[in-house]
Amino acid sequence: MQRLSLVPILLLGACQSAHPLPPRFYVSLERGNAVAEIDAASGKLLRQISVGMRPRGIRLAPDGKTLFVTVSGSPIGGPGVDETKLPPPDHTADGIAVVDVASGKVDRVLQAGTDPEAFALSDDGHTIFVSNEDSGTVSAIPVGTTNAARRAKVGDEPEGVAVSADGTRLFVACEASDYVAMLDARTLAPRGTVPLKGRPRTLLRSRDGNTIFVAIEGAGKLAMLSAVDGKIIAVINLRTKDPDVRPMGMAESANGHLLVTTGRAGSILEVDPARRRVVREIANVGARPWGIAFDRSGGLIATANGPSNDVTILDARSGKIRAKVKAGASPWGVVAS
Repeated sequence: MQRLSLVPILLLGACQSAHPLPPRFYVSLERGNAVAEIDAASGKLLRQISVGMRPRGIRLAPDGKTLFVTVSGSPIGGPGVDETKLPPPDHTADGIAVVDVASGKVDRVLQAGTDPEAFALSDDGHTIFVSNEDSGTVSAIPVGTTNAARRAKVGDEPEGVAVSADGTRLFVACEASDYVAMLDARTLAPRGTVPLKGRPRTLLRSRDGNTIFVAIEGAGKLAMLSAVDGKIIAVINLRTKDPDVRPMGMAESANGHLLVTTGRAGSILEVDPARRRVVREIANVGARPWGIAFDRSGGLIATANGPSNDVTILDARSGKIRAKVKAGASPWGVVAS
């Protein structure tokens, strides 16, 4: 795979220092073939890091020094697109770019099956579990070793992935199959499925490790599963006020509440899992907000707004917009340093 160079917008002397960087948001740009680095406090775009074609899933290593970003040579489809007229995929461009945060350079690209998109990172940082949507599989990618990747069939159009805190159980949302597949994370042996109608799409493990949250996009619902056995704890209707709500990204606050982006509804919903209800709506966040993350203090929120090519930074307490940042073409996922 071709390695692409850094596109500097502002050189950061702090990158060369022994001190940690100030809080940053890192945003994958699906059509920009890059990751945008944004100063969380000021809302300034600092630089773009070229990573490869069509970056989407993005996570930081536990030590915060390395970014993992899925890249894909599959053409962009979506609503209203006749996929029979799309060009053939370039699978030589598929993989997971491993980016050194300080230098902004791609160190290497891990082989990750075809069209990798969403993924989970084990808590020890040693294994990446990635969904391969076009082949209906999940891949387990070793980090830092030459061991071969392992793969298993899961269901149609897998996307969201979550791994249990002890590294033994793996959950994969299979959109077109209307279930969440469960596997043994060590062997990828199947452990059953959890039926959830309405295209389950995004997964998030709770901070305490007890719950797997499932954003059911088509049904406008949020499911809560036991991280031990996958049993359904609750299913919460998010369309109590707006029928356009399509839950996408999720981020958990320090108090255990969940913030959920709503896609075409353009809002963020705050859900109290204990009370099984929506407790706040932050309206007019941006155009089709998708990825979402808190900064490390928990005081700021960032959303990736694909159609408008910008990132919204909000005050978490008040919900007021602090900045709209032109980040690049089609922001998709967000993580915070």
